[in-house]
Amino acid sequence: MRAGKRVVPSVLFACVFLFVYTEVLLSPFYPQFFQKVFGVQEFSFTGFYIFVCRLTVVISSPIWGFLARKVDGKRLLIIGQIGTALSCALMALSKSEHQFLMFSILLLAFKSSYLLLYTIMIQAAGNERRKVTGTYHAVFQSAVIASTITSGWVINLAHPLQVFWWIALFDLLQGIVCFAVFRRGFAKETLLEPVAEQTEKKSEGDIAFLVKMALLIFTLHFSVNIIRPFFTVFTEETFDMTSVGGSFLFLIPSLMAVLALPAIKRLSMGRLHTLYKASGLLLFIGLLLQGISSDIGWFILSRCLFGFFLAICQASLDIYLFQRSHHTHYHYSILSSFQNLGLLLAPISALVLVEDYSLSSPFVAASFIFVIHLIIAAVTMYMRNRSEKTSTEAKTKGG
Repeated sequence: MRAGKRVVPSVLFACVFLFVYTEVLLSPFYPQFFQKVFGVQEFSFTGFYIFVCRLTVVISSPIWGFLARKVDGKRLLIIGQIGTALSCALMALSKSEHQFLMFSILLLAFKSSYLLLYTIMIQAAGNERRKVTGTYHAVFQSAVIASTITSGWVINLAHPLQVFWWIALFDLLQGIVCFAVFRRGFAKETLLEPVAEQTEKKSEGDIAFLVKMALLIFTLHFSVNIIRPFFTVFTEETFDMTSVGGSFLFLIPSLMAVLALPAIKRLSMGRLHTLYKASGLLLFIGLLLQGISSDIGWFILSRCLFGFFLAICQASLDIYLFQRSHHTHYHYSILSSFQNLGLLLAPISALVLVEDYSLSSPFVAASFIFVIHLIIAAVTMYMRNRSEKTSTEAKTKGG
């Protein structure tokens, strides 16, 4: 029985790996991909493509979360996986860049359902949420590393578009596997999940909680992603790095996120606020050092510092969210939209900064934005602690 219980999360984490791997694949080489497959020479189309894709996820994520309040999330996930597989097959048949864009929008509309997989695993984790959160982030970053490494091989294929047939097959396989894993639950659950009635006070509390979390997640992801678009160009000019060396420096935070797994598993709610502020301060130092370092050794150290404590901060926010949220699927989907909004605005802001100032300016801007994030975190967590302390004192007096 125990072996069977261990198999289920392992299978679901394998699905997470495949989801991230196939999503990130080709992303570092979209300009080369559009040029080779469709003969598109203008970089502006790549920028437009990425913008539309991000916007699609921003819009689609809350829709899946809203549906999950009415319909079993596991059923929605399988529908999304099947839709994703069909969309990938259509992408493999694309005859022009405009068809490819249209099918990509369809793909991401379905693929946004994959965020339900994480919340399903969290809901089933019980007291092991920290372990699941840490493992999820480690698997996520491992998939990013593997996908980035193999992207160079894919773009050199004679017909790169054909890789989407394989991706479609993997997505279909994930749907079959998830159906097999969830099948027993379907026999016990109804299609429509009853929505618990919320008091007005709890509803207001949910809104306030969502606003605070949205600000935290947006400022975090906006600040750490604004340094990404011109990172390899910055390292090549500043440290005279090759493209291979620049790619290695780019992947350091992902490697550090995997190494942070043991620390994430030991996170506790009691010390989460203090640990978050300490980790955030070290993350800020890592961000700032990247922009001002002229020595490659210090730069590598700052990347390690940045990556390790970014993983701690991201996992801490997830744990905080899942501990406080009353509607896991719905809240996580809304907050994912704010995360993707940060990812949407970061490249545009980075372009403006680089054109108007310098290649190091995104690091300075990221540091400033992250200071705002830390202020929001400090105020939010202080107010929460004060509220909990007042509530505890009231109960003590009442008793």
